[in-house]
Amino acid sequence: MKKLMTLLVALGLMGMLNLAYGQTTYSTSRASGTIMISGSGTYQTDLSQDLRASVWGINTDLALFLFPQFAAGIDLGYVKSMQEWGDEDDPDVEEGVTMSLGPRVYFFFGGKKSELTPFVKGGANYLVNKSLYNDEEQFRDESELGLVASAGLLLNLAKNVGLTVEAEYNFEKGTDVDDIDTQQLLIKFGIRSFLGE
Repeated sequence: MKKLMTLLVALGLMGMLNLAYGQTTYSTSRASGTIMISGSGTYQTDLSQDLRASVWGINTDLALFLFPQFAAGIDLGYVKSMQEWGDEDDPDVEEGVTMSLGPRVYFFFGGKKSELTPFVKGGANYLVNKSLYNDEEQFRDESELGLVASAGLLLNLAKNVGLTVEAEYNFEKGTDVDDIDTQQLLIKFGIRSFLGE
């Protein structure tokens, strides 16, 4: 799974960089009918000797501009955390997986020839959470609701390709009586491409 994801990300980056080198002007005023594809990834690891842990995640979204500067689409996310302890040759492994799927709306600011384009984004998530211990599923929850809001900046490398940085706020409401509500603030980096004028 990791190898497939790495290959897809590498192919996508190569294709978008080829597009970037072929374009010479910026066009940040997106017309109706333009398709937007974007992706971002995160990786975190603990370097201490006593705790062997890592977290990695990817997000990809697909959206269509319904009006100039305003787009609607869908976001797909996958986050996996892993923690090991005990014997390094045969460790105990605990894993957590979160998959998300949900609608998104986007609004982009700025003029036609702006190199930097601010944007805001909002939406909701349907979440699937599960935990595994030594590859055996221990827990699964498919009934949480997540709300998402973010503000970011698009650095236009060329006409139809840019890099993004955004601050994202996530709210997840537990649906069971014993569940707690959780809130997160994330800084995300990604790449975004546009198909159309």
